[in-house]
Amino acid sequence: MKKILLSALVCSAMFANNAYAQLEDGSVAPDFTVQDINGETHNLYSYLDAGYSVVMDVSATWCGPCWGYHQTGALEDLYVNHGPAGYPGVSANTTDDVMVLWVEGDQSTTQADLEGSGTNTQGNWLANTAFPIIDDASLNGPYSIAFYPTIYTICPNRGITQSGQIDANAHYAGIGNCPQQAEGTDAGIIGYNGDVGLCGAGDVPVTVDIQNMGTDALTSAEVLIYDGASLLSTTAWSGNLETWGSETVDCGIVSVTGATTLDIVVSASNDGVASNDETQKVISVAPLSSLEVTVNVFTDFYAVETSWAIKNSSGATVASAGPYTEGTEDNFGGGGPDANTTMTHQVSLPAGDDCYSFELYDSYGDGMQYGDATSPNGEFGFEIVSNGVTITSVSVGDFGEASSSDAVLRTDASSGIADLDAANINVYPNPATDLVNISMENISADAMVSIMDLQGRVLATQVASSNSGTQIITFATEGFAKGTYVVNVNVNGMTSNTNVVIK
Repeated sequence: MKKILLSALVCSAMFANNAYAQLEDGSVAPDFTVQDINGETHNLYSYLDAGYSVVMDVSATWCGPCWGYHQTGALEDLYVNHGPAGYPGVSANTTDDVMVLWVEGDQSTTQADLEGSGTNTQGNWLANTAFPIIDDASLNGPYSIAFYPTIYTICPNRGITQSGQIDANAHYAGIGNCPQQAEGTDAGIIGYNGDVGLCGAGDVPVTVDIQNMGTDALTSAEVLIYDGASLLSTTAWSGNLETWGSETVDCGIVSVTGATTLDIVVSASNDGVASNDETQKVISVAPLSSLEVTVNVFTDFYAVETSWAIKNSSGATVASAGPYTEGTEDNFGGGGPDANTTMTHQVSLPAGDDCYSFELYDSYGDGMQYGDATSPNGEFGFEIVSNGVTITSVSVGDFGEASSSDAVLRTDASSGIADLDAANINVYPNPATDLVNISMENISADAMVSIMDLQGRVLATQVASSNSGTQIITFATEGFAKGTYVVNVNVNGMTSNTNVVIK
């Protein structure tokens, strides 16, 4: 942890603006067994199997915002009024459906720090605290703890949500949204583990996580994968899953012809709930790129920790940069001229057909998450620009030491880049009133021409057939609201975007 940030004011602002955690909402919480400072043992899945939701606060005794939240008594109220019946400090009128676990996540913390008499503490954390206190940093890894306090709510189905510093009523209201067991048989899908980025048409290895969401043991099911109306594969599964038990099913290889959305369905006999039987996963194809690209990296406060590399399909690095300039605003190299800014790099890719991945690195191991990001969407990460158009944009947060994005771009000697360069695309009149024209010259492949709003919604589309002359596509715009729109031309996977104003 970067303790230098943790004055009460700076730490509070930093954490309040942090929206990232490596454990995504809805993912399966790792099981654990720990002892509290009184020697009592706590097993996560035992609480969940007994029907309890678990609220887990991972804090540090020296953390000002952690202490501030602790002082509100929110978790104490939650525990007293909803904790396990018969547990110390729990009301006799408890709803008996919540367990609160407070975890001290700094391995250097002492008992004196917990008691408020040590040198690394905000106060006495034990005073008037009924819920268990666990001094154990072993959960930081499996729970990807990157900042204090990190507060998770874990539902009985093992699904995790970063619930944050909210009051007791809000915590309990959120717990009320936890999935409930269905009577009888209920198989559901809780995760997709296959590839999402391809270099082109080809094979996709697919595995999915299924879960028993019913009261009866789940012993058999089928997982079906569709591309639209086409059934790509059927995988039979058998086993014995008790309620909330989960298992990964290997569905083998499915073949796709390009960018698509896979529909993945689990089917079980007498399944009583259909709403959790299906999930979708968007499969993208690497965008075609020119050999000259611009890489923009949107740094956080600790740019000195950030570096990156573009790698070809063989894993060889073809371009890289960083770490960036060290600052002097704290003991960890924070600040400096490269912090919280856009670092721009011109990259020349090798000639020939290839597909590339992009890797971001953080030497401290907590990703990019501090300060104010400069990307258009206000997040940290990177973008790749080809021929003036952003072809790949990835936002990141706490990714640990490394984040890899596959198939961020591809190069092809016979690609549509030359088509776009030679097409001499012209949008007129601009501003437009009743209609807008798009003229193109000598396109060697069919072009998809669309008008989109600034949120990316397609409002109208036409196809321009390949020819050796000039052609004009016309859109009527009298029904459009006044404002700025985007004319998008796509040829062989390459796109050209032009803003047009409609009066």
